[in-house]
Amino acid sequence: MFATMGEMALVLHSRQEPTPAQPDLHHRPLVRLYCLNGGHHLRILPDGTVGGGRLEQDIYDTLRLKAVSPGVVVIRGEASGRYLAMDQDGRLYGSQQVVEDECYFLETYEENHYNTYGCRGRPGWYVGLKRSGEPKWGPKTQHHQKAVCFLPRPVRSL
Repeated sequence: MFATMGEMALVLHSRQEPTPAQPDLHHRPLVRLYCLNGGHHLRILPDGTVGGGRLEQDIYDTLRLKAVSPGVVVIRGEASGRYLAMDQDGRLYGSQQVVEDECYFLETYEENHYNTYGCRGRPGWYVGLKRSGEPKWGPKTQHHQKAVCFLPRPVRSL
């Protein structure tokens, strides 16, 4: 598409933005999300339980992050097929389908080189793990806590 401004011609490019119906457009490689608090990897089990694990070859901590819009991701457990979600009370669980208010997370790269994942539908609530590996309740999380800092580690092989 061309537009003219005086003697200067501008070329306008339209970029198709991903829509919620197309979460697979900009996916990243498989990762394991390592939590700074306690050294656990975030895992999503087939029954929908979310927690942390320390086993090196745990198939349930292999995750795929899919961008649905700039800075917003959906996190899916590859082995369980479930999506990370936060319910209205702030509890983490694995959903069988993507529920926009519960499964969309704002991914932020922090100064400490870790990422945080804030629930888009519940501002100020973050994905977090306690030192024990148990999920942290959303209203008890804060931006600066170790419990909400995750390091995406590439998965070498399944």
